[in-house]
Amino acid sequence: MANSNINLINLDFDTIKDNFKTYLKSQDRFKDYDFDGSNMNVLLDLLSYNTYLNSFYTNMVASEMFLDTAQLRDSIVSHAKELNYLPRSFKSAEAVVDITINTGSPSVTSLTVPKGTSFSTRIGANSFTFSTNRNIVLSGSNGIFTASSISIYEGEYISETYTVDYTATNQRFIISNPTVDTDSITLTVIEDNGAQVLEYSYSSSLFGITSGSKVFFIQPAENEKYEITFGDGIAGRKPKDNAIVIIEYRVTNGELPNGAFKFTSDGPIESFANVTVSTVTSAIGGAVNESLESIRFNAPRHYTTQERAITPSDYETLLKTTYPEINAVSAYGGEEETPPQYGRVFLSVDIKDVEGLPTVKINEYYRFLKDRSPVSIEPVFKNPDFTYIDVTGSVNYDIAKTDLEPSDIETLVISAISSFNTANINNFKKTLRYSRLLDAIDNAHPSIISNETSVRAIKVVKPVVNRAQNLTIKYDFPLLNDKQQRISSIHSSAVKRTVESSIFTLRGRNVIIEDDGNGKLVLAGLSENNTYTIIKDVGTVDYGLGELVINDFLVSTYPVSGIKFYVRPSSNDIYSTKNNILTIKVEDVNITAIRSKNSPDSLVSSGQAIVIIDEI
Repeated sequence: MANSNINLINLDFDTIKDNFKTYLKSQDRFKDYDFDGSNMNVLLDLLSYNTYLNSFYTNMVASEMFLDTAQLRDSIVSHAKELNYLPRSFKSAEAVVDITINTGSPSVTSLTVPKGTSFSTRIGANSFTFSTNRNIVLSGSNGIFTASSISIYEGEYISETYTVDYTATNQRFIISNPTVDTDSITLTVIEDNGAQVLEYSYSSSLFGITSGSKVFFIQPAENEKYEITFGDGIAGRKPKDNAIVIIEYRVTNGELPNGAFKFTSDGPIESFANVTVSTVTSAIGGAVNESLESIRFNAPRHYTTQERAITPSDYETLLKTTYPEINAVSAYGGEEETPPQYGRVFLSVDIKDVEGLPTVKINEYYRFLKDRSPVSIEPVFKNPDFTYIDVTGSVNYDIAKTDLEPSDIETLVISAISSFNTANINNFKKTLRYSRLLDAIDNAHPSIISNETSVRAIKVVKPVVNRAQNLTIKYDFPLLNDKQQRISSIHSSAVKRTVESSIFTLRGRNVIIEDDGNGKLVLAGLSENNTYTIIKDVGTVDYGLGELVINDFLVSTYPVSGIKFYVRPSSNDIYSTKNNILTIKVEDVNITAIRSKNSPDSLVSSGQAIVIIDEI
């Protein structure tokens, strides 16, 4: 009979044993029995252990049955396989180079760089090998042959050979190396003792597959490996019995070679040793295999797209699940452009540790999406537009709670701001919540009492020097329209302006561009007594649209990092739209730590050496 006093919620060993005792004590024959000092205690231990192990086993089995709760990689990839999702493998870093071969003989009329031709590079103490993924025919004259913009991939090619045996009911074609780049897999089937040599190609779906289609499929296997499967003779050609299957692929070191930029040939090419390699694009895109949490997140979303890009989120999902080098991606319809561009979908892609979007990647992403887009839709790629946030402020901290110096507190605050940036913004279509930024600063260390912090938005431009040009800078959010700003022609640097540029030079004079509070942009010269003198009008500012228009913009010199245009937003909550990424760079953070006024050494401060034009 069930006992209402038994606890069925907690299933740890001690609770289970106590439940047994409670039940036995409720029986008349065991009412006064000493369960702890008798042989009965041993029996209770055995029963408790058995119950505990069964509970643990049942819980593990139930957890592994669902994608959301599974912990083992094999269980997670098994659930992903049911959703027709192939977890991302290791990816080879890709570099683009120009290859020049001087044969020294004008009689040589043709030259081929074979597939697998290797090139070496180093990053620190580590050496890596890059190789070509196809045969490349070079053209040239007078004995000099050149191949331009050739992609080389990190890793070495290896092959595995299997014999098809249909009498073996459990035969599988598993790639033995878990660091394989599945994009590099090529497969050859040799039948009838060499009479037929068939090249099979990879297919990710059954669309368009007939009984004669020479295709193979890839699915995840145990222990982070991958398995090759063939058609059944109805959907895809089935290799003949006793056929030889040769699987060739590239093994890679993942993300370690990223950034490599200097390459040398490992040996002569077609017996010619005078080989020059020039780098066009440094190595990018290397990555390790997909993490468990990434599989758990991407598999259901990939299933909803069905390998087709219909909505903007479909484009984002397909790119992010296929290309691990992508840090962030934004897609939006052409109807959101000004003027509208119907029949187009615009995409901006931010690649890890790479500024801008290389042409080789634009072409690769375009080819990938074009086959998955509706016929009438054209994917168009735009470079990400970055809006940086200038963070300036002071923090008060109580020295009774810490022995840290002001510089130590400043370092902790800057680190907290960086963590806030990573967790909350640093992506497309994000919003900087001002109150949460203040909380992050206050929580940087227990001794911090309060902070006074202001934010401005920054756009960076790099104009052509000594050439007049028209410039439009769009922030896409309203700017502060402060009618109380000064209108006088001479003012000190302490005056707060809505728009202000960093210093650049014009004909040997240090100047900035600022607004006058009435919608005009003016050029102002910096004098020795720390005052600015207005030189002339140079453009307009639309405070409502957040847009600057500069006419005949002329620059003699400016810093390597570019000219920064600081603006004060109408709201401290700053947002980004479309292809705009909102982010905070450490160089744009200026924090001063101040000892608490309650301490003997009040107002002793130390500021981080960051140069800014105006401190708000």
